[in-house]
Parts: sequence; structure tokens; C-alpha cells
Amino acid sequence: MRIATVTTFFPNAADPQRAVFVANLVSAMRRIHDVDVIAPVPYVPPWLRVARWSPLRRIPRREWIGNIEVEHPRFVAVPRAGSLSGLTYALAILPSLRRLRKFSRQLIVHAHCAFPDGVGVAFAARRLGMPYVITAHGSDINVYANSAPVRAQLRRAFSGASAVIAVSDKMRTKILDLDLLPEHRDPKCVVHIPCAGFDPGIFFPRPRSALRRELSLDLSGRIVVFAGELVAIKGVDTLIEAWRQLCSRARIDSRDRLIVLGAGRCRSELERQAMSSGIHDRVLFLGAQPHAAVSRWIGAADLLCLPSRNEGTPNVVVEALASGVPVVATRVGGLPELVTHRENGLLVEPNHADALAEAIVTAFSQAWAPDHVRLSVAHLTWDAIAARNGRCLNEALQGGSHVAMA
Repeated sequence: MRIATVTTFFPNAADPQRAVFVANLVSAMRRIHDVDVIAPVPYVPPWLRVARWSPLRRIPRREWIGNIEVEHPRFVAVPRAGSLSGLTYALAILPSLRRLRKFSRQLIVHAHCAFPDGVGVAFAARRLGMPYVITAHGSDINVYANSAPVRAQLRRAFSGASAVIAVSDKMRTKILDLDLLPEHRDPKCVVHIPCAGFDPGIFFPRPRSALRRELSLDLSGRIVVFAGELVAIKGVDTLIEAWRQLCSRARIDSRDRLIVLGAGRCRSELERQAMSSGIHDRVLFLGAQPHAAVSRWIGAADLLCLPSRNEGTPNVVVEALASGVPVVATRVGGLPELVTHRENGLLVEPNHADALAEAIVTAFSQAWAPDHVRLSVAHLTWDAIAARNGRCLNEALQGGSHVAMA
């Protein structure tokens, strides 16, 4: 079986840390199958002077990400007309898929993210008569599906997919509840396969004191780490407010630190919030970090905190748990499928800084057994997840019993 992975969720020269989890999954799948990667990027006209778009010009048409050769066709993302992106995406990937089809008739297309990726793949694959599978990750269903034009496109894309993969059971339920699957399709064609895994050679329990010495951290202080994109949906503003409350009520001391790993358009605003709250010396913004560095910061922490307003199944939570580090997170998306309250972490409702502050203090006071925390995600290695994806794609290609073809 040959797989064409098509997605905007992939690292590139302008953003090496982008969706590293998909690259990790592809790397694991390449140990079993032939996998080609097509990672479209938006076309940026030379006359367009927008700072956040200009780095996209640096992305080559082809590049190597580790040992994976990646092709980057351009598609037009029309401002304020996002519902057209699926069509322009399809036009961009058609030549690449047509070329791959010449090499193998046992080819299946795997789109990561339902919009615009899944919609674009559906347009192109139908035109070429190729089977395809769509993995829905999070905002593609939780956010984009709120748009009526996009919802109609998703419904059509799902109707022709050999299978739809949901990264959490809650995501699977939402796809069915939103009637994104036409009535003639068997609901069993929507399957739950996680897309959050870990490399056991990188994420494992390690002596915390040694990591703190390596990172020049106070050995006696308590450390909370956030790792992720600094965008509003991640709720970092709520975490900073919770940290302010803990500082002002003297429930933590001057040795304790909140460490924020990641980049994003909200970083400046979050830094101003910390400054105006008078806690800027207790909150460290370290920017985006290489994957190996993230593992050290997480391993050195007492807690990972993810206060998201919405989520799929975030990879960083699996990585923290695999490192034996408990997680304080919000009860949204697929997080309750990873974090079992008081077993490997604590769950709170989103947007409640006081509840989040209380949970952090409670987590500090609880004795967590790293090996027990790690055991909760032991089944989520990349090799195990790759094997499940491979079985699903192979059954889809062969027209297996759970795949109800349109």
C-alpha cells in the first residue's frame, strides 16, 4: 500500500515546529508503508506586505523535513472568503496526486484536517478516481463546521470518504451529531483513532533535579509549564490570571515559576498581561522550542497546564503524561479521554481562573507516582498509532466491512 498524506499540518522551513505530531505519525508509518507527503501552503503575492504572511514565501517547493521529502504546492487562500479554500486547495494538489498515481494503483490519499485539507482532497481524489480517508483533528469540526457553506462542503467530502478518522471519541460523536455524515453512510465508517502519541525514547520519567540543573532552574521551586501555540483558544490568559491570584494570595512563593513555551500572535498581549499584573518576574516566556528541548522542560516541571477553551487531543498532554508529569487541564474536547481526574491529573471548566488556581495548588499538594502517570498513556506510542492508522487505510483501500463506500 502506498499512502499520499496531504495536509497543511506539517513542519516547514518557515515554521519547523508546526504540527510536529503529524510528522511523527508519518515517520512511524513510513516504517511500515510507502508514504509521500504533500503539504500545501497559502500563496502569498509578492505585492502583499503582511508580516504574518511573509514567512510563507521562504518555504521552498520541495524540502526535506528530517528524512521525509515534502512537496509544498501553493493554494490561494482568499481573505474573507475562506469557504473557497477547499476548491483552490484541490487545484493545487491535483498535479501531485496525478503524478503519484502513475507509480502505484494501490494508492490511498490521507488528508489530515477536514478543512480545507479534507475538502480539497475530496475534490481532487474524486476527479482522479482515487480512494481517500479524512482525519478530523479539532478546529476543523469545532470551529469551521459552524459556517454553513463549510459545513455543506464537509458533508460532501465525508460522503465520499472511504473512512473518516476522529482523533477523539468526543470528536466522533460531534461529527455524527452535526449530521456531517449523510444518511446513506454507515456511522461505523467514522472511527476513533488518536493522533496524539509519544516517542518513548524522548518522553519518559527522568530525575527532575538533574533536568533543573541543566536548565538553570531553582531546585526548590515549583514549576508549571504550558507548551503550545499562543493563540486565544489555548486560554493562556486564564492561566496567567490564575497565577496572579496564587501570587497575590501568597499561595505560591517567589521561587515558583510559570514557564510558557510557544509562539503565536497573542504573545505580546500575554506578556503585557503578566507585566500589568505585577508577576512578570514569575512568568517566563521562552518562545517556540525544539521538540527535544520541550521534553526537558516538561520533565523538569511539577505540572503541565493546558487551559484551552477548545481542543482535539493535544499531543503535549500525552508527552507530559509519558514523562510521568501530571496534567491540569480543562474539561474540553478530547482532554477527558487523556486526563482522568485525580489519577493522572486534574480537570476544570474552561475560562475559570479561580478554579484553575485551586487545581494547581491541589496538584502541587498531591503525591503523584510518575510510573503510574506514564502507564495511563503507555498504549499511545507513535508505532502503535501508526499501526492502527495503517489498518484503517488498508481496509479502506480494500473496501473493508467497516468502510461503507458511497
